[in-house]
Amino acid sequence: MKELIRAERLKMRHSFGSFLPLSAAVLQVMISLFLSMGTSYYSVNAWNWWYTMILPGMLSVLCYLGIKQEKKQHYANMLTTQIAPDRCWMGKILYYAIKLLWANLLIFVGTAVGGVLIGTTIPATNGFAAALLLSICYLWEIPLYMTLSARFGMFAAVFTCMTITVGSLITFGASKLWWVCPASVPFRLMCPVLQIMPNGLIVESDSRYMSTSVIFPGIMISLFWFTVLTCATTRWFRGMYDRKESI
Repeated sequence: MKELIRAERLKMRHSFGSFLPLSAAVLQVMISLFLSMGTSYYSVNAWNWWYTMILPGMLSVLCYLGIKQEKKQHYANMLTTQIAPDRCWMGKILYYAIKLLWANLLIFVGTAVGGVLIGTTIPATNGFAAALLLSICYLWEIPLYMTLSARFGMFAAVFTCMTITVGSLITFGASKLWWVCPASVPFRLMCPVLQIMPNGLIVESDSRYMSTSVIFPGIMISLFWFTVLTCATTRWFRGMYDRKESI
């Protein structure tokens, strides 16, 4: 699997997709720094805008760019090798998962450094925990956006991203039913970790949203959907491979 991840990195080398996580993170930090006017709200704004808007959008575009590159060559790089198509598909998922973690760690570094220079209400340990949790909570979206990009194109992936993100934010973000929709899990988990509500307001110290009891169930829900979607989309890709071989 390590070789497959390396192959994905080489295929994306010098493309916009390779630099997209870095570009999105740096842009987010710069915008937050500018709009916060150098106040302690810099870190709060950076994290809140990142996981509610920029991160899911970046992830959907990243998956599309990788699939677009494969579609241009009619999946020749994946379907003409001696490696099973299941493993090729999994290699792409793991590569994007690494990119997801990399982007979240960049935001953590940016907010931690900014917090030292400007001041922040978010401890560095909480920021690091947020980076790890967001990387887990958004894993399930990777196989979903890959499949939508392969089957329907960029519009389907980005539109679905906008719909589930905005819909879950409005409907389940601060609701007791947050566990119903996997897209609302990161919004709920960031309440006790970053002490930020989905709408950007600071969580009161005596609020029920400060309870850390939601973290473990949230992780399990995210990993469950990641497993389900990975298995389902891998099976779909294997079927596509079998159909191409029969032609």
